[in-house]
Amino acid sequence: MTPLSGSEWAAALLVTGLSIAVLPSMPRHRTWARVLVLSVALAITVRYLDWRLMQTVRPVDPSTWAGLWIWTVFGFEVAALINCAVTYLMLTRTSDHSSEADNHERRLRRLPTARLPRVDVFLCTYNEGIEVVEGPILAAKGMDYPNFTVWVLDDGRRDWLRDFCESHGVAYLTRPDNRHAKAGNINHALSKTDAELFVVLDADFAPRRDFLMRTVGFFDDPEIAIVQLPHHFLNADIYEMNLGLGDQSPNEQRLFFDIVQPSRDAWNCGFCCGSASIQRRSALLEIGGIPTESVTEDILSSLMLLRKGYITRFLNEPLAFGLSPESVKGMFVQRQRWCRGGLQLLFLKDGVLGPGLSLIQRLFFFPIDWLVQTPVRLFAVFIPIVYLWTGLAPLAHADLSDLIRYQLPVLIALMGPMIWLSAGRYLPILSTGFSLLLSFRLVPTILSTLIKPFGTPFRVTPKGNGAGQGADQFARGSALTLLLLTMLGLLINSWPETRVIVDPEHRAAASVFSAVNAGALILAILAGRDQGRRRSAERYRTTASVLCEGDDGTWCLASLQNVSSTGAGLYWPPELPIPRSMMLHLAGGGMLQATVVRTDGETIGLRFELADDRERDDLLRWIYSIGLDAQRTPLSMPQMTRRLLARCLG
Repeated sequence: MTPLSGSEWAAALLVTGLSIAVLPSMPRHRTWARVLVLSVALAITVRYLDWRLMQTVRPVDPSTWAGLWIWTVFGFEVAALINCAVTYLMLTRTSDHSSEADNHERRLRRLPTARLPRVDVFLCTYNEGIEVVEGPILAAKGMDYPNFTVWVLDDGRRDWLRDFCESHGVAYLTRPDNRHAKAGNINHALSKTDAELFVVLDADFAPRRDFLMRTVGFFDDPEIAIVQLPHHFLNADIYEMNLGLGDQSPNEQRLFFDIVQPSRDAWNCGFCCGSASIQRRSALLEIGGIPTESVTEDILSSLMLLRKGYITRFLNEPLAFGLSPESVKGMFVQRQRWCRGGLQLLFLKDGVLGPGLSLIQRLFFFPIDWLVQTPVRLFAVFIPIVYLWTGLAPLAHADLSDLIRYQLPVLIALMGPMIWLSAGRYLPILSTGFSLLLSFRLVPTILSTLIKPFGTPFRVTPKGNGAGQGADQFARGSALTLLLLTMLGLLINSWPETRVIVDPEHRAAASVFSAVNAGALILAILAGRDQGRRRSAERYRTTASVLCEGDDGTWCLASLQNVSSTGAGLYWPPELPIPRSMMLHLAGGGMLQATVVRTDGETIGLRFELADDRERDDLLRWIYSIGLDAQRTPLSMPQMTRRLLARCLG
């Protein structure tokens, strides 16, 4: 074993020091700062690749099993770093169109109703229950734009939904079949309506009151065909719920919507994400309507519009709120559909390889994340397992000092900028565990789609009472098997009599990577079980205030913590006695009876006592008008660590 001299730590310490001392002070929204930081990271990556190729790969004979394995590992590594380089190139720019939205809103609010563009609002539904669709319908109807029509597009042909729409003054539209799923549903609606602008909302997405006022003005620019809003979620996602994090860690889609999409937009390579978008009818008709060739019609439509000279503009504001998948089953249905649709772009004449796109557009729309990131994450788990059980090393002619000198700096250099750019939306530990959980289902989807890209029908992400529950036994079983192989491999190599890896330095390195993978596998196992939703209605975060009249004569202005169609959490002033029940006086003159069912420090839990459907409708309108909060109060790393340990031990 070669003793460490201490000099091998220099590069890692330098990169760590820059990440801690310099990065936080860099202006992350300025292009020059992004280019500088990401260029340094890529330069360190090039240094690492030069060492890997020249010192640990080229000297190896690929015709042997050991050599073939080393070249295979290097191939996966190069693919991962190319994916990272493309992402970093994209992230050198970012955009913010909120000031434009301010100007557009001021102008639109001064215009008479007759001069405002007419808008059709399509709420697409298939099999969701009343508990999912009633809030979004009422929220859409309550938007403060005077010239729009709400259309409920029911591909489930349900009489109760038709009656609900009629009783609430909302237009209802259905069709005789479900051909082409959601895309076909929208195209049918386009044939029955005529407004130049139309909004697409999934059944669980509720628009904020100013949704149209903040977006319609962008269409004064004739190049804009679609304005896409971020997807904000009012419930904890599956990963947060099953790991016991509540809603105090970043929803895993925040990195994409808050960081990646603004960067894509800055390159004019943003794309439609279906729900929470407003679109120009005439532009869509130029490409034949919503495309039906792919199960992700939204991204394909953006590509086809790019060829016509149109762009998709991304406005990063929380103007619509939906539900993230409410079960492990639902999450996999959603991600498998996204994966399959992304890969279908490779096989369509209007896809990423078709004519009429620039090099940058091809590069940024190429489904490299699906093809590389997901398989690489799963492959990385196998590398130390293979080494522990067979002795086939992933790289040759390298000792522990080389790994510290070359590999550790590049890991820090690539991780640090992502943490800096994401502003807390990227947590490496959780991100690794979540991507690993997804990989068990998505890798088979990738392989099957590459073999047979078309023929799998569109599947709606189940929501509400139809979301289902139950662990994903395949994903959890796969993760558990790999965890056992990892732990047994470490155990075998801990005894001299059964040791496969003889060199102590190599054994130490294998142990470190095995420990990292074991942590990710444990997170995947925990997240793969389905805890189930504890409430019949989702509680939505809000910081709105409400005037409370207690049954003991107490009056106070209290702040809401969360609210749903069945109850609320309320911050009660500690100096006041807690009544048994109270009357909430709502903005706009309504009143709501509530019973105190729980006390927890300064927070009390309320159950609403609704007299009839009218009171329920008033409640839902109030919920979507008080300013639901898309932001989260993040857990500190010690808090998150304690919760994860409690979940692992509990």
